[in-house]
Amino acid sequence: MRKRREAGFTLTELLVVVSIVGVLVTMAIVYMRPRVRPIDVATRVGDLVHEAGRRAVALGPVRADVAVALGTKARTLILAEQIGTAVKFTLYRLQEAALGTSTGTWQPISSYTTDSNVLPLQWAIGAKDQSATMFTSWTSSPPPSTTGFMVQCSPDGTCDSRTLFFCRPNAASPTTCDATGPSFELKAKLAIMPLGGAINTRTDWL
Repeated sequence: MRKRREAGFTLTELLVVVSIVGVLVTMAIVYMRPRVRPIDVATRVGDLVHEAGRRAVALGPVRADVAVALGTKARTLILAEQIGTAVKFTLYRLQEAALGTSTGTWQPISSYTTDSNVLPLQWAIGAKDQSATMFTSWTSSPPPSTTGFMVQCSPDGTCDSRTLFFCRPNAASPTTCDATGPSFELKAKLAIMPLGGAINTRTDWL
């Protein structure tokens, strides 16, 4: 009498299936995980500048005595803080003191810290290309300080013009830019225009 074969999988078949599933899951994690690119960081910082311009107009003029005491007519500003290879950009608004006191304080509203996958390389005054005079010092403090990166926005809708350069860092040297891969994945430029904090982002440095 012929013996009937039992239904099911052998141990070898199960191991092969588990191995295949493991490989597919690993590939899905690697390829589906969002990777922050330089252009993404440029856009986020640009959004912060746009918000600074919008709030400056909405909040209205700064009292004359406060403007004289602080040395600026700006209603909002963006300051930077270097944190290792990352930079934290913070949006502030001016809170004037009560009448009779010619001073004011800068109140933080929101901030954005650049991703570790993107290196804030340098910045320039005005809308420039990379052949212009560049600055690598980011950390700044409120006026009358003039060191480091700062964007001031006034109630008339104008903001300081700046150009920021971002790149993907080299794995072997995190403070330098990577040169391997598609160009649109490697670089980004954020140009801040004077009128209303309008922004222009590009995936190159031209």
